[in-house]
Amino acid sequence: MPLQRPHVDSTGAWHFFDGDLQTWLVKDDGRSFTSGQRFKKGSPHTGAGRKSTATPPYHVHRFQTETFAVQSGILAYLIDGRTGILKAGETVNIPPWRPHTFWSDEASGEDLVVHITVKGGDNPGFDETFVHNFYGYLSSVTLAGRPPNPFQMLRLLDHADVILAGIPVTISNWVNIIFGRWIGGYLLRLPTSFKEFAD
Repeated sequence: MPLQRPHVDSTGAWHFFDGDLQTWLVKDDGRSFTSGQRFKKGSPHTGAGRKSTATPPYHVHRFQTETFAVQSGILAYLIDGRTGILKAGETVNIPPWRPHTFWSDEASGEDLVVHITVKGGDNPGFDETFVHNFYGYLSSVTLAGRPPNPFQMLRLLDHADVILAGIPVTISNWVNIIFGRWIGGYLLRLPTSFKEFAD
């Protein structure tokens, strides 16, 4: 199935899910990377709470510390099994190996705008390339009415040193290696980046 490149506007923001999710580069100084992201209210992709299409899976970063800094709206999160919310001006730091995910609080009635900063590790991991390819692939197949290929999703996550949480770490690490790296990468030759989502 051919993938569709999302619209990139004059400010450099990428529009995924027909514009319901927008991402843009805030900062990348070689030591840390910050992605600005806007989640549109009321959308099944970005404004339906945790069940939104664009909600990241519950996961850990092997090497990177991640920081959520809410600019507007309300961010709901699950960190280490605990739920909570962040309002505009509030932040939370998530060290490596701490399970987490987040979504826009649908009860807020507002778009969520959040700056997500990651730093640490030798591998770029979660960076602009990962953002464009992860959301680009997920958006493209979703809008085409198709489910994402789980081997492709695991291939992208493994390449970014991201491991699924919710099961023992040793098992989830082997899930990445066997299904993402060995089967997805070596056997199926699935990519970690697509020409459709290149800058």
